[in-house]
Amino acid sequence: MPHLLLTALVSVSFSFGFSCQLANAEDEVEIALIDDNDFQRGFVVWSPKPGMKRETGKLAPLANQGEPVWGLAQWHSRFDLAQSNISPGLMRYAHEAKSVEFDFSDPAGGTITLGLEGMTEYDGKAPERGAAWPHLLVERQLLAHPSLTEIASVPFRFSYRLIQEEWHRPEGWDAERHTAQFVFYITVQNQNPQSAGFRDFLWFGVPIYDTRYRHNPQRAAIDFSTKHKKGTGKFIFRPDSNHFTDQSAQDGRWITIDVDLLPLMKEALTKAWELGYLTDSRDMQDYHLGSMNFGWEVPGTMNVAMQVKGLSLWATR
Repeated sequence: MPHLLLTALVSVSFSFGFSCQLANAEDEVEIALIDDNDFQRGFVVWSPKPGMKRETGKLAPLANQGEPVWGLAQWHSRFDLAQSNISPGLMRYAHEAKSVEFDFSDPAGGTITLGLEGMTEYDGKAPERGAAWPHLLVERQLLAHPSLTEIASVPFRFSYRLIQEEWHRPEGWDAERHTAQFVFYITVQNQNPQSAGFRDFLWFGVPIYDTRYRHNPQRAAIDFSTKHKKGTGKFIFRPDSNHFTDQSAQDGRWITIDVDLLPLMKEALTKAWELGYLTDSRDMQDYHLGSMNFGWEVPGTMNVAMQVKGLSLWATR
């Protein structure tokens, strides 16, 4: 589930202008929400220590591409990926339990592979209930922050393939708690300074992979805290995976999601209000797109790796 540090991403500039380009339709405008879609500029690496975000290095696979616009969060990991050989120009960066690999050989677009070894992170022992878990999350602030009421759609495209799913069941292993999840979240935030709920937000999730399920069920819950890991306390809504694909990542084949997220985001807000969250404003006009992240959260002794490519995120109005 999302981590507290990502709340920093939603403390955005609250100007409501955005850069647009005309689409094919005469009355439709496309709003780019991300750039560097195949990560040629690499990543800024954040320290694993929770608290204030602190840069520990940069992964720069290609020269002369400019500063990274993506961050790489590794919260609660025992190891810092920036302690590996992070010389510019490398296609693979790895250290102890985590790895990031770039592949730009396909003219159609780049591929990145994110790997995390739960067995190494937990030193071969099943983590106790409430223990903090390691993350490897690609994250960024969106380029624009339109309100859900001023846009007609949020076209989203994303391809992924699970290439490693290695299970380990040490003593104390619990099938319900000890899992590995590849998550994708976008924040939907109240950006109306005149609202009592200004800056409050929810996590909207796209189900990608969870070792426990072939097909992910709907999730509507709170990002709770434990003794060892502080959560955001914000509402999480993730529709079931059938809204996105009838395939399962567990089969190890490429899956492409191509869907309009806007109706599901509106459903997330409605569900939050029904359950008593975000009640300081029930005006959908107040809620805007904020930030995003995707990658691994591994509360179990699994070794996993996922390839991703073809990320596209827009809004139209």
